[in-house]
Amino acid sequence: MPTVFILNRGGHDYSEAERFGELAYVTHGNLDRFGTNAMYRACVDAFQKASDKDYIVITSLTILCAVACAVFARKFGKLNLLLFKDGKYIERKMLLDILLEEDDGQGLENRR
Repeated sequence: MPTVFILNRGGHDYSEAERFGELAYVTHGNLDRFGTNAMYRACVDAFQKASDKDYIVITSLTILCAVACAVFARKFGKLNLLLFKDGKYIERKMLLDILLEEDDGQGLENRR
């Protein structure tokens, strides 16, 4: 069963995300928005036993989401995200290595 990484244990009810896997919290409580090294270490520790089938719930501080996604993407070359929409979570998967391999040198901004 996949793990659903919730980036910060706060006051929200994340039980709807359990249909995607077992919930695991990366951080707890108030965070220092400028404490990026601590966020990085927390994500590295949390993702030690992660698999490429696991998910990240996009929640909490923007910088924490950015750090967590960077660590996960670096480790697996992909992202499996859960986004909250209309009272439920929807999944979005991004295969990042494939996107980089398909770049023809003209830059992604020139694609239509």
